Amino acid sequence: MIYLDNAATSFPKPSNVCSAVYKYMTSCGANAGRSSHKMARRAMEVVWDCRDELAQFFGVQNPQNIVFVTNTTHALNTAVLGMVPPGGHVIVSCLEHNSSVRPLYKIHAEVSVLPLSEDGSCNIAALPEHIRPDTKLVIINHASNVSGVVNDISLAASLCKSYRIPLLIDAAQTAGILPLSFDTLGAFVAFPGHKSLLGPQGTGGLYIPPIYSPAPLMCGGTGSNSESLEQPQILPDYYESGTQNVPAIAGLLEGIRYIRRKGRDLIYAHEAALAGQIIDGLKRIPQVSVLCPDAPQRVATVSFTVWQRDTSEICERLDEEYDIACRAGLHCAPLAHRSYHTLETGTVRVSPGYFTTTREIDTFLNAVEHIVSH
Repeated sequence: MIYLDNAATSFPKPSNVCSAVYKYMTSCGANAGRSSHKMARRAMEVVWDCRDELAQFFGVQNPQNIVFVTNTTHALNTAVLGMVPPGGHVIVSCLEHNSSVRPLYKIHAEVSVLPLSEDGSCNIAALPEHIRPDTKLVIINHASNVSGVVNDISLAASLCKSYRIPLLIDAAQTAGILPLSFDTLGAFVAFPGHKSLLGPQGTGGLYIPPIYSPAPLMCGGTGSNSESLEQPQILPDYYESGTQNVPAIAGLLEGIRYIRRKGRDLIYAHEAALAGQIIDGLKRIPQVSVLCPDAPQRVATVSFTVWQRDTSEICERLDEEYDIACRAGLHCAPLAHRSYHTLETGTVRVSPGYFTTTREIDTFLNAVEHIVSH
């Protein structure tokens, strides 16, 4: 199969990631932080080694400010529900994923939506116009999972600091592929382990700035302060109740090491070249319309529509006739589709990864051209 759905989860994984998961499952398997025997200590070392690697990779001085979660959705819910009271006012970008928006509607928050810019990004400069005395949080999607367009999170961080409003960045599509310095941003950052960090599914993290302490999403056993019925206040225990997915964390550790060896910039350059090849090829096919083809900065996610053709049909034929995996529909981001005027049609989304080849992209483009013409 030609796999072009890396915006959902990266595949294939590096061999060292798979080996690390298998090795942990067959040679360790203990519960981290719950016992003092050798196997449990080894499990704890894996967790701390991974946390340290993440801290170095993302410019975090204190690794304890990075807490492990199961995915970006888990991280976003932790920040939103821990920081925003019921009915509170929140500002979001027009490109947000449902993982950011649905928690807000669950607590009946007042939501202001930043408008779209002409280049397909969110108009971050309009943020001050929407700030109110009771604004509790600003949420910005670093890169749209629909168009791949990158938002100016540095400007968002600067504005939020000047107004003393906490910022939450959804880095689901950028963590591991674009440079990020969490301490410098001073914002909450939610990120997955299973996308551009090349780790297994079931991994992710939330960076919590030292000046904030949101209420934990859940409470329970942490292996610390067990004599108390109250949740321990120390980090990261405050947010890491229950058994952790240490086999997957072992794989994530190797995913980060793989990226550091290869070089993040080299990986990004390869993926950007593939995205450019896709855009150039699609633009030459009659009746195909590419979303934000001239965006000044993007990740390797490209969406397109075909005049008077159902996006699901296009994806189904790519799968059944050509063994090519991509995704059709609204991609869990109705705000973005409303902004791009594709809410009724959805899009076909194509997202190559580091292991995708130019020959595979040629095969994909030939397949689309054949489907469109027949």
